[in-house]
Amino acid sequence: MSRKEQKSHWDLKYEQGLPSLTEPDPLFLSAYAQFVEPLFPNAGLALDLACGLGRHALWLASRRWRVTGVDLSDVAIEKLRGAALERKVALDLFVGDASGYELTPTRFDLIVLFYHLDRSLFPRIVSALKPGGLLICKMSLRWDAPGAAADPLNRNELPSLVPELQALHHHERPVRDRGVVEFVGKKEEVR
Repeated sequence: MSRKEQKSHWDLKYEQGLPSLTEPDPLFLSAYAQFVEPLFPNAGLALDLACGLGRHALWLASRRWRVTGVDLSDVAIEKLRGAALERKVALDLFVGDASGYELTPTRFDLIVLFYHLDRSLFPRIVSALKPGGLLICKMSLRWDAPGAAADPLNRNELPSLVPELQALHHHERPVRDRGVVEFVGKKEEVR
């Protein structure tokens, strides 16, 4: 699917509404409580790549995080802009493909990436994390059914894409016709 087709696809989905994508994911909430909050009790700078309707960006912003959200869909970003105004939180929002977003080295304390797979992004994501920074990631995974998703991750592939990160949590499991990988990684601190 071309970028233009992907954009049209997601614009239509967000226009029709995706209520399941308005509440933070359980992995995100547990990872935040277990790993993020202890390391960043005073919040910090976060990036939500392929943020969609901003369920994680809004949640973080409501807890004093400075959050940047990037998504391909104009519709999603406009809905997110409205939700941020309604909740009286500030977000820096950008319409564009995650792969086109300039990831400045050592900028973010936290990067959130849910269900957007672009293998070429991972080295740039790691570079964009500050020392001690965290990546919370959840992706589709090839499990037993071939062709369940366009080009999902293979089992145990995600940790190999971010070898510079210490895996704090890595869990893979089957879900319906595919699998899911949940990952929380920490960038080593400079000593």
